Amino acid sequence: MQYVAGAMVTPQVRLSRPLGEGGMGSLWVADHLAMQIEVAVKFVAMDVAASDPSILERFDREASVLVQLDSPQVVKLFERGQTDDGTPFIVMELLLGETLVDRLERTGEMSPAAVAVILDQLGAGLEHFHGKAIIHRDLKAENIFLVGPVEQPVVKILDFGLARPPGAPGDKKLTGLGTLVGTAEFMSPEQIISAMDVDHSADLWALAVLAYMMLVATRPFDGDNMGAVLMAVRMGQYDPPSSLLPGLPPGIDEWFAKAFDLNHKQRFQSAREACGAWQSAIIMTAGAPAPAPAPTAGVPTGDGAAVPAVGMVSTVSAVDPAATGAGQVPVSAGGPNLVAIVGAAVALLFVVALVIVLVVAC
Repeated sequence: MQYVAGAMVTPQVRLSRPLGEGGMGSLWVADHLAMQIEVAVKFVAMDVAASDPSILERFDREASVLVQLDSPQVVKLFERGQTDDGTPFIVMELLLGETLVDRLERTGEMSPAAVAVILDQLGAGLEHFHGKAIIHRDLKAENIFLVGPVEQPVVKILDFGLARPPGAPGDKKLTGLGTLVGTAEFMSPEQIISAMDVDHSADLWALAVLAYMMLVATRPFDGDNMGAVLMAVRMGQYDPPSSLLPGLPPGIDEWFAKAFDLNHKQRFQSAREACGAWQSAIIMTAGAPAPAPAPTAGVPTGDGAAVPAVGMVSTVSAVDPAATGAGQVPVSAGGPNLVAIVGAAVALLFVVALVIVLVVAC
């Protein structure tokens, strides 16, 4: 079909204006005539998909996962299908706001109480799809969308193209030798080794990375290249938040020490546990008042300039620190225990081998 204003995607969905375009597809605002609301329509770029069949696989996976979910914290899917010329599309709710990475670049670090407002909603979303045995595997600041006022935003989790649904046989169609499933800075140590075998703890690790970013406006695991990032993750090397932001409640450093334990059995075992521990750290340790309850339903319009957006088709990527503009900090030990240190020595050999494979694959 021809993508122009007024074109009918379905008898009830009429294109209104372009919203964005990426390497994997395009995004349009459309009028849903039956529901009488504006929606977002995502199309696959078929010329790109022809050279990389995994794009269609991920697009279909996202639609298949979203149709199973019904949470205020997950972008809502209304319809899926194909145009007359065979181009796949999905129709989703239209979001007005900004991504978490845009918010951090605009406002900088957040207070522990402000982090709690977003963290609680992220936790609610994770609890919902983890309860259905769905693992996102690509939680990152670009895939977290904030709608409404800065003080009380509604959080939406986007882009389930790399999600692993229950009973999925693996990712052999989506990955190959030397390919990472996810984004390096947000990946757990286990996910670096094998994305096929990870469980919900991979998303909980990414949740902790997001909490760290919100608190100090930089990533905990960083480096000049992918190899350095992978090594920092596998060895558990990060700066405790208090070393970057003096005056934090001591319970905050303890929270991250548990969340980033190299032994996944020693970490938080659920999003609910992680969020409850965060509340305890900022309330009991610092004597701070409890933050206002986070919104869990409805999408306020907000007052500031709104940037319409929904998640584009995901890609397997490692974020380039220079491209994102996020601040870099020297990597230093975050205090791994003795068992972790022994494991890290073995992991170091693995990371070196993995980097060599990635270089050869490229």
